[in-house]
Amino acid sequence: MASKNPVKGFVRCHMPNCGQVATVHAVGEHRIITEGNPPRNKRNTGRLYYNCPSCGFQQGKGEAFQTFITASMQPSREALKAVSEPAPMPVDIPKPKPVEAVKHDTVTQELAPPKPSPSRLEAAKPYLLALVALVTLFLMFQPKKDTQAHGKPNNASA
Repeated sequence: MASKNPVKGFVRCHMPNCGQVATVHAVGEHRIITEGNPPRNKRNTGRLYYNCPSCGFQQGKGEAFQTFITASMQPSREALKAVSEPAPMPVDIPKPKPVEAVKHDTVTQELAPPKPSPSRLEAAKPYLLALVALVTLFLMFQPKKDTQAHGKPNNASA
């Protein structure tokens, strides 16, 4: 999408397989020119960004992009086209070496069978013993009822 902001210069798009000439703009200039007041987000006013017509890339945030744009911006398309890009360096692809068969001379030792995990009853034994001890203590400290020979309480009427 074309920007409403006026063109400040031109740069080459840095996206892989693109390299087309992109237009550089400054944030908020259109609103300042037409209305006379800055945009709502004043902190970005004046920051540079560029639009690539080929791949649609539009970026300008961050100091790295600001540095890239100011360093490589040219005043016209012709000046940008006159600057020749360095030819890409040829890349030597190393040939893989054949893999030799690996010989196993070591004898594997049998490992001791893993220790069996404790059964559920063995794992629960401490908890069961603690429960029995608590029940015993509870019964020991219960108040005893006074009963006579025939199982009748003392205060019962005959």
